[in-house]
Amino acid sequence: MDLHLQSNWQRTVGQRVEIWNNGKLVRKGTVEVVMPDDTLLWISADGASSRQMIFRFDGDQVFAHFMPPRAPENNQ
Repeated sequence: MDLHLQSNWQRTVGQRVEIWNNGKLVRKGTVEVVMPDDTLLWISADGASSRQMIFRFDGDQVFAHFMPPRAPENNQ
């Protein structure tokens, strides 16, 4: 799986992502909710990490894992 910058945060809901700011990894996790205007998102709680709000205006960038499309199932 490759990481790619995701400028449309709406597409990341339910995905495992990495949050980066100024070249440093801030957080890994699953996107729970994204505001309709794409200004912030919530990373769900995971283990010892609590739920976290991520702000676009703070310079945070979201990198999503590229998952190749699944082949259609043959139901014959």
